[in-house]
Amino acid sequence: MELISQIINDLIDEEKSLNSALLKTKVLASRIQNQELLNWVNNELSGYKNTIELPDYRKEIQNELKGNLLNGYTKYTNIQIPTTGLDKIFEKNLRTTNFTESISSLESLISKVESSTLSAAVRAELSSIIEDNMQSMGNPYLQIISVYKSISKSSIIEIITNVRNKLLDFMLKLDGEYGDLTEIKDLKMKKEEISSIVNNTIINGDGNILNTGKNSKITNSSNINKSNKDDLINHLKNIGLDEEDTKEIAEIIDIETPDYQNGRFGINVNTWIAKMINKTINGSWNVGIGAAGTLLAEAIKKYYGM
Repeated sequence: MELISQIINDLIDEEKSLNSALLKTKVLASRIQNQELLNWVNNELSGYKNTIELPDYRKEIQNELKGNLLNGYTKYTNIQIPTTGLDKIFEKNLRTTNFTESISSLESLISKVESSTLSAAVRAELSSIIEDNMQSMGNPYLQIISVYKSISKSSIIEIITNVRNKLLDFMLKLDGEYGDLTEIKDLKMKKEEISSIVNNTIINGDGNILNTGKNSKITNSSNINKSNKDDLINHLKNIGLDEEDTKEIAEIIDIETPDYQNGRFGINVNTWIAKMINKTINGSWNVGIGAAGTLLAEAIKKYYGM
């Protein structure tokens, strides 16, 4: 089906906004009348109204707690703020962040911020609780000027990557199962089957990488040191890539430098990853199609030290 092909092409092109693929998916979900897919897409497009509906990949993202303070006549800037002694739930809320924003907002945020970290101010009334706690720890003259959460830019990129991979998992599975169907009415007749695919790839997808061979499983773990090409090649071979494919990526990473600031690979690396994903579709690489992109991207990130 042409619409599914368009969405897949949008998803494997990381230069394109994820919003485009989501909008087309909204059209598809509406036409095939799949409410689960439509609800998820609407939340990703418009943002989540509350944390109850928030999926795990947006929940409790780790952050540092930093601040500026005075201790007597000495001023300290951008230092770690201790939270020992605070209520455990309050401490957890300070140390983690829930992201309810729309995908377009997250994409805009990482494109505008040049730094590798983002800051979110902690409200004044909460800062006073932290100040009282630090004073009780033996710093009676301490005064907090400001407190903020310091969040790695890569954490937000990971959310966007997660959404992209989940949606790609779904579209590839849909294309593999029903790619020969050309009419929307035919897909509507597969309502229960498509709902199952939505649940397995998007709603409850856990990212496990299962080999389709008999009694075999590949786990998403790797021991790759930065700039160690042997580590990368050995890992790729261990997860089932052949000599020709590992040789190709080894040559690419020698001549192409990633965009470290924005956490993006070069065009040749992205093209190679897309080609490997296609191998999962035709069965020449026996790895679950949903996890292939994440598996390769994480391995190359470790090599680059991203």
